[in-house]
Amino acid sequence: MDLVRTVVGALGVVGTVRGLFGIWQGWEDFSVGKKNDNVQQQERGQSGMLYGGMLAAGASGIAAGIVAALSGLHF
Repeated sequence: MDLVRTVVGALGVVGTVRGLFGIWQGWEDFSVGKKNDNVQQQERGQSGMLYGGMLAAGASGIAAGIVAALSGLHF
């Protein structure tokens, strides 16, 4: 059972890191669009930051919930 908790925790960390990279990429797109007055690129950057934040929060929350549920199981 410890192995399953470790794997689920690691997947949560990977999802969180992917989300944080999504936020970073979105910030870069937004900044370049702001510099060049490209509204479409700014909107794409805003969406990237939003979806990255949702991915990071969701992955960490879901992984924590699964680990907590697995910790409550007793055989």
